[in-house]
Amino acid sequence: MYPIHLGFDDAIERIQELRRNGHSAEALLSSVFSTEKTLRRTLRQLVVSAGFTSKQSQALCSTIRGFGAIKKNWPVFDPNGRNLPSLLPSDEWKNITVAVEMRNKLVHGTRVYDSAICDQQSEAMIRALSALRHSFQDVYGFDGWERLAVRRKPRIHLDPKVKIQKAEPEN
Repeated sequence: MYPIHLGFDDAIERIQELRRNGHSAEALLSSVFSTEKTLRRTLRQLVVSAGFTSKQSQALCSTIRGFGAIKKNWPVFDPNGRNLPSLLPSDEWKNITVAVEMRNKLVHGTRVYDSAICDQQSEAMIRALSALRHSFQDVYGFDGWERLAVRRKPRIHLDPKVKIQKAEPEN
């Protein structure tokens, strides 16, 4: 696939180019990949925002694999406990879930889709990805396509509910 530093517009252009060249299934795969990457990067930033260090965020998010796991864990780190579908219009959310299911069936070889259907769904995913990006920017001030903010020192346990003893320095 492609690195995040290419930016949103270049990612969309690559998907459009796949569509123009008749590679509809690849365009669908790429659009779902881009969506999951946006979700994963935004989730990592939410974890950092919750007070975890960047390394802790990476460790936590590395255990969250796949679209379903991202969706399930989203409310844990959303500052207001919102679930992921609530951040998008229902028709855009449906486009994402349909495309993810299609992608999984294609990748695992359990289903083959007509090129026109893949093209139609990849076009819908471009719209959904754009809506997702705008929603994240409005809600969180981070859209998943910018550099992740780094936190080196944890800010969790500022209001502890259990007794916390300072750790002894390691020798």
